[in-house]
Amino acid sequence: SSDLMQDLKKKVTELKQHIKPEYDLTKQSGVLKYLEISESTLSKYRATGALREGYHFHRELKGSKTIITYVSGAIEEYKREKPKKEKTK
Repeated sequence: SSDLMQDLKKKVTELKQHIKPEYDLTKQSGVLKYLEISESTLSKYRATGALREGYHFHRELKGSKTIITYVSGAIEEYKREKPKKEKTK
């Protein structure tokens, strides 16, 4: 079935991401591309708790700037689990 193909394609992409990461998932730019979302959506995810501080990302104060570092493993997990929620609409 085509569902199986989709699943396999997704798994291959995930494996490739593990072996030779295409995106730097610790940086916002990588996370945006990987999750295929905009910057405003990403900040909404952080604000609403879809991405949790201390799990999906960490904040660090450098002078007057807040630096957000993402946790690549948690971002990958988020992407894996996210489509299931969206199909229920």
